[in-house]
Amino acid sequence: MSLLRACLAILKREVRLGWGAGGGALLSASFFAGSVMVAPFALGPAPDTLGKIGPGYLWLALTLASLVSLERLFQADLEDGTLDQMLLSPVPHSLQVLSKIVGQWLATAVPLLAVSPIAALLVRVEPAVILPLCAQLAVGSLGLFLIGAIGAALGASVRRGGLLVALVVLPLYAPSVIFGASAAAALATGGDFFSQPFLFLCALVLAALAFAPVAAAAAVRLHVD
Repeated sequence: MSLLRACLAILKREVRLGWGAGGGALLSASFFAGSVMVAPFALGPAPDTLGKIGPGYLWLALTLASLVSLERLFQADLEDGTLDQMLLSPVPHSLQVLSKIVGQWLATAVPLLAVSPIAALLVRVEPAVILPLCAQLAVGSLGLFLIGAIGAALGASVRRGGLLVALVVLPLYAPSVIFGASAAAALATGGDFFSQPFLFLCALVLAALAFAPVAAAAAVRLHVD
């Protein structure tokens, strides 16, 4: 129970910091909404064009918006000594990192996903597809945050390391974006929710859930040591 309480305390702290000044929770949602709002100007207002490209474009906007808050995931804790205290704790470091990632995901992705139905309407996604598409975005966003945490941990000691994090993380995002966009396209053409691309996406998320906290914890220890 003490282990669970410790992880919940870290999770609540991340949510609170994410909604605090400079946390970036609303910034990511604003970036996502702004990216979708300019889509009709870049792709053209034709409903047929937007309807075909829209689901995949939502995945692209989600991927870029998830990068906005990653820079501060570990950097602030490294600067104020919180990571040193975490290493001294008897709680396994990988569990602490997982709690931080899930807290960051709840603080950032939940408001982002809250605006995704409206964003889907802006890019002419069929109303019947919107809720299943948002559910797929929710699953994929957790995988994006897990993978992004590895880059955030590697760039934690680099001041203004947002560009470094993006360079490290974007190639790792490619499989998730490919399978996510394919699953969205299958939905848009009348396919099943549990299509083959979405099952592959779920497998990637589960693999990231097992591997990313361990890799991010090892990267953080390099900075602290």
